[in-house]
Amino acid sequence: MDAFDYSAMDAGGVKRSGTLMATSARDARDVLRARSLTPLELNRSRKKGIKAGEISGSNSFGSGKIKHSELTRATRQIAILIDAATPVEDALRVTAMQFEKSAMKNVLLSIRAQVVEGATLSQALRSQPQAFSDLYTAMVASGETSGQLPAVLLRLADDLEAAQAIRRKIAGATAYPIVLAAVALIVIIVLMIFVVPKVVEQFDTFGQVLPPLTRATIWLSEFLQSYGLIILGIFVVAIVAIKYALKNKVVRRSWDGFKLKLPVIGRLNRDVNAARFSRTMAGLVSAGTPALAAMDTAQHTLKNTVMRDSIGAAVERVRSGAPMSAALKETGVFPPLVTQMVMGGEASGDMGQMFAKSADYLEDEFNAQTTVFLTLLEPAIIILLAGVVLLVVAAIFLPILQLNTLAY
Repeated sequence: MDAFDYSAMDAGGVKRSGTLMATSARDARDVLRARSLTPLELNRSRKKGIKAGEISGSNSFGSGKIKHSELTRATRQIAILIDAATPVEDALRVTAMQFEKSAMKNVLLSIRAQVVEGATLSQALRSQPQAFSDLYTAMVASGETSGQLPAVLLRLADDLEAAQAIRRKIAGATAYPIVLAAVALIVIIVLMIFVVPKVVEQFDTFGQVLPPLTRATIWLSEFLQSYGLIILGIFVVAIVAIKYALKNKVVRRSWDGFKLKLPVIGRLNRDVNAARFSRTMAGLVSAGTPALAAMDTAQHTLKNTVMRDSIGAAVERVRSGAPMSAALKETGVFPPLVTQMVMGGEASGDMGQMFAKSADYLEDEFNAQTTVFLTLLEPAIIILLAGVVLLVVAAIFLPILQLNTLAY
């Protein structure tokens, strides 16, 4: 099948245009007439990146990657347009035009073509899994079923913006410590490989026993000169090996379980995953998704495999008749706050609101903890760098001071 750009007149005399799929130009005209449209102009689509496979649901949609910010902006614009009583296909077309040089334009036009051909928005979204997650399409499907599609899309946009804000905060907060640590490492390597050897040449003329600190510094300098590249190679190989090892389910589960047991990082990891799960549950339940189906969908948003497997087990317990709060409590990996809020939601019948409050609290806690942690990390790196430089300087000057003492 091929893509055709058309321009046609509807029964009311309004000119309409768009893109549709057909095996030939004649079939395309038949499709237009079946929609009560009189063809005015019909041409094979020449839009860059749009192919038949894309509009019929292929995963490929041309070069380029969908950015999180673009997905958020597209969701917000579509929600606003649909809320203003704009037809879905027109909302998709108008939004697509806002992304001139982005792969998002081709994706939205592909989805629009499927919607025009009779598919629901959620069905069309499923044909682009590289851009829209299962959670995203599940929430849209819930909104279509409940008749609250604009509200669900606005909620999705809010959640995407909140997630993006957290990512930006973490990236901004960790950038300085990472740069500082890299500079510290480079300074230490330069001192050991280039500065210390030059000074050692002068020590050879002293004809005396060097202090232990100086001897240790010289040994480390010679070791780095001889085996520095080998160590670097081993380090790179180890990083690559760990990356591939974590793709193994058993190894990944053991690693995720270990992270949860760490003193500070474990709590941060647990809270951010619990917040993500609670935020997803709030959106799904508020959109009218049954609680059990919402849990089954929300578990895939958890990055920690131990917590994801625990939700899978909790789903089975809920399916067997256990209360959701009890099932989550039995997992032993979720903060007590979440289980208590869920219990309150079960009693009041407002699960969505309780999950939303849990997510808000956990996200605030995560922000506060990461702020304190990163605030303490920066001076710690500076102190470490200063200490190493001080040791190197002391190792260099101790023999000189010792020589001066002997001279007197």
